[in-house]
Amino acid sequence: MNKKGQALVEFVLILPVLLLILMAIIDVGNIFLTKYTLNNDLENVTTLYQNNDIKDLGVYLASENLTLTDKSLNGMTTLTLKKNIEINAPILSNVLGKNYEVEASKVIYDDLGGLNGE
Repeated sequence: MNKKGQALVEFVLILPVLLLILMAIIDVGNIFLTKYTLNNDLENVTTLYQNNDIKDLGVYLASENLTLTDKSLNGMTTLTLKKNIEINAPILSNVLGKNYEVEASKVIYDDLGGLNGE
């Protein structure tokens, strides 16, 4: 009986499953890293927003490929920062979708009424 041949066949059979798991782990790690980075970006965006520096805010959002929405209610503004991530793992992309949206939100006191003047 040839043990080396048997081990090779078993390895070839399990290799695709291991690669799918590895790709999924990398994509999930990318989601968590992006969420962490997005929270840091939200601090920078909040500073620019509160200083009413619309030009620099637009440049920052465009350079980081981010989307900002603001919603004002009773003197409080909720800033929501969003970023899309492409999921590459085949099975994970079927579950989460090919483009996964990560978002971070922060509520601030705002006497300006938002960028839109709401």
